[in-house]
Amino acid sequence: MTRIEHMLVATDLTDRSERAFATALALQRQHGSALTLIHVIAAGLPANLAGRWRREVEADLADRLSKVGGQSRALDLVVVTGDPYNAILCEAASRSADLIVVGEPNKHRLADLFVGTTAERVIRFSDRPILLAKQAQQAPYGRVLAAFDLSEGAVRALASARVTAPAAEFRVVHASWPPRVGSSEPGAATEAIRAEAARLRAALEHAVRDLLGANTAQRPQLRIDMIEDNPYAVMRSEMGWPDLLVMGTHSKGRMATTTAIGRLARHLLPEAPCDVLVSRP
Repeated sequence: MTRIEHMLVATDLTDRSERAFATALALQRQHGSALTLIHVIAAGLPANLAGRWRREVEADLADRLSKVGGQSRALDLVVVTGDPYNAILCEAASRSADLIVVGEPNKHRLADLFVGTTAERVIRFSDRPILLAKQAQQAPYGRVLAAFDLSEGAVRALASARVTAPAAEFRVVHASWPPRVGSSEPGAATEAIRAEAARLRAALEHAVRDLLGANTAQRPQLRIDMIEDNPYAVMRSEMGWPDLLVMGTHSKGRMATTTAIGRLARHLLPEAPCDVLVSRP
């Protein structure tokens, strides 16, 4: 993705999805993107009730769109009946959306309760970047924190973040558990660890600078950190700084398991106070 040509925004008419819509409108102003707003009516409702609900929703959303008309690109409205996450993914595919914007689910204390929500299922199965909007973002993103481990998902997420927030300050963090050193040859092991750390840092810097265009005139402010500690604790401790968190989801398949989006993502997605941009491999 070299630019955001088309965004799909999912709304369930709650305050949470209103924040997603506001964020998408702000991005549209910044990027000149086309924007489609989708609402999904639950399947199984009586025909008369579903028809009445559709008419009311279409009228309400059309009124909202008319109030933000005059944008540089098209605003479109889609109301369909079916399973929400499946309808969102199908619409994103049919319109070749570059970015899907969703609101956050109800807040829960336990990360496991995030699993199974429409937002989590869209994040797990979408082949497109997802922006989980937690704030009604009005200004361009200014501070981007990326959890980066050279995985395919992390690479795609960081590349998407560069397009989404081209002028932002970036902090890219590679966090990992400290390596274990055996007691038999501590000197040789320590030297091997240092060599591996140097190799990893070189690979990180090369990948990050290549993804962020760090040698161009539009180079964002950039900091790359390697930290040996619990990855969750490292990222959680930095949550007060960014207005956008970026990470891959490490989804390996389509089985509905709690580990499908990766342990780090599974915890940080519901806990992060800022917007979150994610991508699966």
